[in-house]
Amino acid sequence: MSLPAQIIPPLPEQTAQVAKQAFRKGNIYLTIGDEIGMIFKNEDFADLYAREGKPAIPPYILAMVLIFQYMENLSDREAADAVRARIDWKYALHLPLEDAGFDFSVLSEFRDRLLANEADMRMFEQVLQRLVDLGLLKKGGKQRTDSTHVLSASRRLSRLEMVMETVRMALESLATVAPSWLQEHGEKDWYERYRRHWRSSRVPKGKKEQEALLFQVAADGYMLMERLAGEAEGLRELEAVVRLQQIWEQTFEQTKEGIRLRRKSKASLGSETIVTPHDPEARRSVHGEQEWHGYRVHWTESCDEDAPRLVTDVRMVPATTPDVKLTLEIQDALAERNLAPSQHLLDAGYVAGHIIEESWEKHRIDVLGPIGRNTSWQARTGGITLDQFQIDWENEVATCPQGHRSSTWSQSSSDFGQPVVHIRFSKKVCDACPVRTRCTRAKNSGRSLKVLKTFPTIQKARQRQEEDAFWKDYRHRAGVEGLVSVAANDKGMRRSRYIGQAKTALQALLTAMAINLERAALWLQGYRPAPPRRDKLQCLAPQPA
Repeated sequence: MSLPAQIIPPLPEQTAQVAKQAFRKGNIYLTIGDEIGMIFKNEDFADLYAREGKPAIPPYILAMVLIFQYMENLSDREAADAVRARIDWKYALHLPLEDAGFDFSVLSEFRDRLLANEADMRMFEQVLQRLVDLGLLKKGGKQRTDSTHVLSASRRLSRLEMVMETVRMALESLATVAPSWLQEHGEKDWYERYRRHWRSSRVPKGKKEQEALLFQVAADGYMLMERLAGEAEGLRELEAVVRLQQIWEQTFEQTKEGIRLRRKSKASLGSETIVTPHDPEARRSVHGEQEWHGYRVHWTESCDEDAPRLVTDVRMVPATTPDVKLTLEIQDALAERNLAPSQHLLDAGYVAGHIIEESWEKHRIDVLGPIGRNTSWQARTGGITLDQFQIDWENEVATCPQGHRSSTWSQSSSDFGQPVVHIRFSKKVCDACPVRTRCTRAKNSGRSLKVLKTFPTIQKARQRQEEDAFWKDYRHRAGVEGLVSVAANDKGMRRSRYIGQAKTALQALLTAMAINLERAALWLQGYRPAPPRRDKLQCLAPQPA
């Protein structure tokens, strides 16, 4: 398809007249049409289309329809029907009343074009820029970030179902690309075993029968990989074949006695373990008592009292990714958009010493969030903690509360690549110390300290969060839970609509655009966010002594 040159037409007079009569008090879509306007132009999507071919449906319309679709959590078919039937949608899109719309499959094709050309983030940033131009969003001020889980679109599989499906998908892929090769090298019983999708209803009921089938499938997988080993790379590099190899490596191992299940201690790391062949990028994660297979989405929103609360950044990551790895990435993206906040409200998972330092040094962002407390046995039992040692960073020596100086000083890196100092005290000195039992339990050495180079910053942060002013400012972070609730419960962001991280990330970006346009329109209509709920029985709460 090609992209014809086209100027956005003015709002048809008949459409405007009917819409104004139908919505005398206005509504969100009329406000979007009147005050926010058409955000996109055809030229914004020129790289998505060929220069020649059948003229495409104007992409500026499709982009707005995708956002409207997520505002109401509609399917593609429902969204296409709304373009034909909804007068308020026609008003916002500048369409005449007789416009027949388009087939719903066009929306899926347009999303594929956005992903193929990495235009999804560009589209999100164009929405943000429009809100900046309207004065609804600006740099500085306060912003807050939180994350929540996103369930994979594929259902959970038992171990037996997963390996069965893995072999079936590999065989189907080979049958599509090289049917003659598969006919020559395949086993006769593979047709009956793998010709249908495996469901729990087809799994044998007895435990012994299930185990026998599991190892039969394992043997089939190894046999298939062995026969592919001598073939051209084209067959071995098929996505389904590579996935078969990965899942077999994490599930089975071959020994002299035969095939056996891989021990958990030797299993792949959780961040690398595939949980379903249908969505190989989904990961298993546990947070508290909650366990899920899928992804994790990080939402950042503005929270100034004199402006609407708008989503300024969205990050979709594997479920096993620690929150702290996203903090600086989010801030860098906000700075590139000229939307860096002066204060960033975060929960403890996002905060670390190097985060506080780099946020201020790079962008002058004040990170406000609780930092982890000292959980050593000395801190729990009233012993001698790291805070009581004097550390001379310049001369690379530490002095304990009893006045003894350290004997060794060395450096390494933490799991996050941050400099760490290892400090040791002489065993002879520590053995003679009168407070030794409160300081160390080591029998063959003296006290040792593992200290992050950012420890002075951590100390200041811990002192800061002892002040009432810290918690008075930090209470604004709780409001981000409202955004998480809207995205998950109203906009359908609790479960992915699509397979794969890239498509799930597009879903999150479209959800964010939908929330932003909705909140901006409501703000322009004069609606303001409801104040936080107050505890009406606070007067009965016990007063501190």
